[in-house]
Amino acid sequence: MIAVAYALVQEIAKYSIAISLAVPAIALLLIAITKEKFSRIIGMASTGIALAVSLFLLAYLYAGHSSAINASIPFISSLNINFEMGINPISFALFMMSSIVLFATSLAGNVHRIRQKATQFLIVLFQLASAGLFLSLNLFIFFIFWDIGVIAMFFFINSLGSESRKSAAMKFLIYEILASSLLLFGILMIYFYTPVHSFNISTIIANSSLIPAGEQTAIFALLFIAFIINMPVFPFHLWLPDAHTEAPTQGSMLLSGILTKFGGFGVILLFEMLPISKTFGNYIAALAVISAFYSVLAMMKQDDIKRVIAYSTITEMAIVLFGISEFSSFGLYGGVYAMLSHGLLIAMLFLGAGSIEVIFNTRNIHILKGIVKNARLVAYSLLAGVFIMLGLPLSSAFIADLLIFIGAVSAFGIAGIAPLLALLLVGAFLYLIISKSFMSTGKYTRAVGSIRIEQRIAFCILLLFIFIFGAFPFIMLSIFKI
Repeated sequence: MIAVAYALVQEIAKYSIAISLAVPAIALLLIAITKEKFSRIIGMASTGIALAVSLFLLAYLYAGHSSAINASIPFISSLNINFEMGINPISFALFMMSSIVLFATSLAGNVHRIRQKATQFLIVLFQLASAGLFLSLNLFIFFIFWDIGVIAMFFFINSLGSESRKSAAMKFLIYEILASSLLLFGILMIYFYTPVHSFNISTIIANSSLIPAGEQTAIFALLFIAFIINMPVFPFHLWLPDAHTEAPTQGSMLLSGILTKFGGFGVILLFEMLPISKTFGNYIAALAVISAFYSVLAMMKQDDIKRVIAYSTITEMAIVLFGISEFSSFGLYGGVYAMLSHGLLIAMLFLGAGSIEVIFNTRNIHILKGIVKNARLVAYSLLAGVFIMLGLPLSSAFIADLLIFIGAVSAFGIAGIAPLLALLLVGAFLYLIISKSFMSTGKYTRAVGSIRIEQRIAFCILLLFIFIFGAFPFIMLSIFKI
């Protein structure tokens, strides 16, 4: 009986990649051909299956099974391009995070309950893009899913956004076209300058030292700029605040929760592929510190809660970049853990911002007063989010910050704590907003609406996983092997 159960588990693990890609593909077709009233059920089923698969894989990998779950199908044989997918500790952590965020978004992100069919179609399309990108073992396939994610987000903003959505969507698209162009050019340069002429990431890592130094530098510049546009990092961040301001709640949850992680994941791949990356470590760390402090100063000038949260994303992703730039296991896995934590946290914060707009018909922090009276769950969830962002013990952010700054002090000495100061300023400013606008007891903003049970459940789901990964970090760290 035990042998049969073990064999069944092995078979499920073997086909987990196929399930993760086939389910959203089928769901897209079903949403397209069915009536609108069924679209939400299909979307939730698709993202729910992805969450179930990720939880199964979490237990499977934690139990000590090999993470070498791979699949390969010939795609363009003449160019040595195969549809190669696989799971490793880093890709799994981001796949796990994306499955949680996608399920919460499908469940509760459409707080206004408008255009359900279009919303669920784009959520599932983004599910396909994120699974394909995080599990890709081939740079050409990585690029395809990158662009699928960009297209899905463009339509989120352009079709489902608010009044100025067209200009925000075009700004987003211009930046992303630039990023995609640089990414494609860099990938093609890797292919032609690597003697084996391959898009396979493992093959590139094994042979990239044979690429001449000058060409390595050019490739590094192209790919690095492409990835930090997407993260985003100063000075390529200008698209993000406008995109968040005009995007619907579900778009913002996926934009900061997952799409920005495409860039972070890309930077990790870049540093693994090109040996010359290490020579730029100090410069990248300095850029990360500048980006972190700049975003804090820009945040303090905002009066829209969504723009405030958007700038906090730039700070957090700068800290992720800082961790990766340390070129140590603590920095690398701290950066991955930070992306895992931030994806969950920022999705919850944007869900809170969307809920506030529904309940009070405004997102202006100078107008909102005492919302705790009429929106207790939202107010306390946002307050918890601020403490989590500051590294609340037993939260996932605490583990991420701990790993990053242990590595930072080892790599840069006392200067390694510089980004921590930016994070403290973000937390202090957000706490000031919440204490004055949300938790005050003197004046109250009158409620004009209410959130539904699905939003309440989504808050609980996101908070639950934030504290699971904080209270039981050994689960993920054992998979990372640190």
